[in-house]
Amino acid sequence: MDLGFTGARALVTGGSKGMGLAIAESLAAEGASVAIMARGQSALEAAAARIRTAGAAEVLPVSVDMADPQSIESAFATLH
Repeated sequence: MDLGFTGARALVTGGSKGMGLAIAESLAAEGASVAIMARGQSALEAAAARIRTAGAAEVLPVSVDMADPQSIESAFATLH
């Protein structure tokens, strides 16, 4: 199914496991470049490998604590 995400960029919080990872994999399979955010760097790296396998043009794993405003600001600064 073509959902029209080819060439799109997506950001998925909680993207290292569960529903977030499933969403990131689905977006990648549709041709989107994906940034995933979560706290654990090792889980992010493993998730990024899975997402690449799903077909992502680009995957950017970003460690962030969504309960910490400075961590959020710093994480989003890496996306520019």
